[in-house]
Amino acid sequence: MSSVNASGDLSSEMEVDAFRRLFLLRFHERHLLESVRPDARKLWKARDTTLALGVVASVDGSALAKIGCTTMLAAIKWKS
Repeated sequence: MSSVNASGDLSSEMEVDAFRRLFLLRFHERHLLESVRPDARKLWKARDTTLALGVVASVDGSALAKIGCTTMLAAIKWKS
């Protein structure tokens, strides 16, 4: 079950969003019954993940991590 139909119809997306907001428990139960997450991933499938080290040149250590649509940046500047 996907939150948007194959053609990306905006009205369908709005209907799904309204259903999710009004009936949150039923929304998630439907996905669990179909063994799929709201973002259309199977329950056992992890989000795509990437990690890049040393991405900020002006610090002593840094990393950029992406997990699905979430991006995190960590940087450390050492002072002695």
